[in-house]
Amino acid sequence: MKTKKRDLIKYKDGNLYCELADIWIDPSKPVKRALITHAHFDHFTFGCEEYLSTKETAILIKKRIGDNVNIKVFDYGDEFKVNGINISFHPSGHILGSSQIRFIFAEEKWLITGDFKLQKDETCKKYEIVKTDYLISECTFGLPIFKWDETRKIAINISNWITNSPDKTSLLFCYSLGKAQRLLNEISKINFEGNIYSHDSIHKMNNCYRELGIYIKNTMKIENKKNIDELKGNLILLPPSLSKGSYLKNFKNIQTAFASGWMSIRALRNRSGYDKGFAISDHADWDGILEVVKKSEAKNVFFHHGDSEALSKYLSEKEAINVLIFEK
Repeated sequence: MKTKKRDLIKYKDGNLYCELADIWIDPSKPVKRALITHAHFDHFTFGCEEYLSTKETAILIKKRIGDNVNIKVFDYGDEFKVNGINISFHPSGHILGSSQIRFIFAEEKWLITGDFKLQKDETCKKYEIVKTDYLISECTFGLPIFKWDETRKIAINISNWITNSPDKTSLLFCYSLGKAQRLLNEISKINFEGNIYSHDSIHKMNNCYRELGIYIKNTMKIENKKNIDELKGNLILLPPSLSKGSYLKNFKNIQTAFASGWMSIRALRNRSGYDKGFAISDHADWDGILEVVKKSEAKNVFFHHGDSEALSKYLSEKEAINVLIFEK
């Protein structure tokens, strides 16, 4: 079924848009006014006249790109009006400051989940169940094959991977914002005795998290000319962009791994070029997506950012939920 023109949230030029409020959600091009769900760059674009976000998201964005950006900030749960539409941010559990966004107009409620997860994560606020009439949910991992292990188990596996190769330097590639801090928080809870180094981009985000009151295990900033022997048996966190190219020539006798939900697919893991894959994601798995849909009590659901065919079939046939398709 396609959306009708009266729908409060539309899909326009590849982006979510509220026409009545004349406001875009995580736009991919410069617009007059943009709601930002979180500080990852695939949900943020430069050049908008005005941004609206949570305080933490604004701080992280400014830490990454500088202070010359016009951002209005709001606390979770505080309602504000834009052209008569009531809007509020609610925790999504994705990374620090990440949000769902609720719209209310004439007693009709719409909710955009943004990127979200339900797994426990002490580096951000847990996902808040918000009741709604219409739900727009991400579905990055919207297949039954995706089911995440407990994060503690992943941290133990990473520790074992390092300690079982004491003569090697262990390079773990992970996203600089969110994933790295979550991993460090989990590793701090287990008996890992090695040193941990981090790339400058990760080191900067670690400090920002600490300034916002989040506990992050101390790491040393990696230096290109670090004595190679000092790195044996230790862990280095690096952004994925450095996994290919000349940067790795700075190290000797290494083993590599990638921390991503995609590493749960054996074929992708085998083709990735890494020695090891750790399946950990800041997105919801199949069960998490279904739980959010059911607990939201929405009878009308849209999916975006992923493969929704299996989810749509399941919800339509098993839960009698109306799964809609955005009009392009």
